[in-house]
Amino acid sequence: MNLKKILFLLGVIFTTSSFMLTASAQIPGDTRTPQELRYALISEGKKYIGTPYAYGGLGPNAFDCSGFIYTVAHDSIGYQLPRTSKALYSYVTIIPRNELQQGDIVFFRTRGSSSIAHAGIYIGNGQFIHAASDGPNTGVIVSSLSENYWGGMYAGAGKFLPVIDAQNDTPSKAVTTKQEKANKKNKNTPEKTSTSKKNTHSSSDSFFNQLVLDGTVAVDWSLFTSKQFMLNFRSVPITANLRHSGWPLQLGIGSTVRFNTASNCIQIPIFISATPNDYLRVYAGPVITAGSPELPGDDRRIEGSVFPGIIGVSWQTPSFTKGDIKVTLAQDISYTIFNETDGGALSVHNSLSAGLLFSTGVRIALPFSMF
Repeated sequence: MNLKKILFLLGVIFTTSSFMLTASAQIPGDTRTPQELRYALISEGKKYIGTPYAYGGLGPNAFDCSGFIYTVAHDSIGYQLPRTSKALYSYVTIIPRNELQQGDIVFFRTRGSSSIAHAGIYIGNGQFIHAASDGPNTGVIVSSLSENYWGGMYAGAGKFLPVIDAQNDTPSKAVTTKQEKANKKNKNTPEKTSTSKKNTHSSSDSFFNQLVLDGTVAVDWSLFTSKQFMLNFRSVPITANLRHSGWPLQLGIGSTVRFNTASNCIQIPIFISATPNDYLRVYAGPVITAGSPELPGDDRRIEGSVFPGIIGVSWQTPSFTKGDIKVTLAQDISYTIFNETDGGALSVHNSLSAGLLFSTGVRIALPFSMF
């Protein structure tokens, strides 16, 4: 097996194993009381007080706000929450401020945003613990809802854990939201049944609310052709990728339409992607080729490979955010496999000149629910 096929298969194995790892993540059953669950959550969060803030951070050395909540919930009680603040807001059961209990989530609209942009874990007495990127202090800190800075941006609260009943430390049977009232068949129906129905509905809604669609318009370029080293224009690719932001690796599926003028063909890669954080993405998949491909810098005919097809990695800058829309600069390095017309392998030099591409462009990401 030649080198290019080995590299491609390694990429496919990585993305496939990532999918299996993420798909197998389950929320385990837990026999602890609501009070014990909430105490464990808060105790885990307090361990990280003083940890620096980092955009996209999942710890343990740095966190962003949603990454902090995600990691604390996972490590303390085995609960897998959505990865972003907005997705988390859609996932929880919204509650009024006067019903806040320790372990509930508080939400904020910051930086003049009209949508949810920040979240923290409520710890009682009007205080919450969170990973702050701005304000009087930054990093994992304890703040108060009565502070002018945070109190003025408070947007609401929600619960994802059973409610503590002050009398017997069991989930409260009181109905606290309109939706729970609608689901409750009669006054003798335990909340467990009602909550189960709501959670099923919320899980379905939250799946779609956590889908993120991004599109990229770029310019392809390379550093050499088959005959000489030189910076040269290759094509204008247009890429769309749909990913699930609530999963740790944010698995997705995407496609590119590439008008490859240097190779005199149109290529359509269809790939599986894995996005472990806000800055990095890897992808691999088959490629459909239309036209009569030529070796760049030569009129010699070559053939595009369907599978193995393409493998690539993408970096992007911190985003410029306007409401729910994020705009970033993206840089890709990808390798697409071409062969001789008889199916044989190209030389290493010709293979790289035909298939190694750098793509520089603009990426726009927005919630799929907007459509």
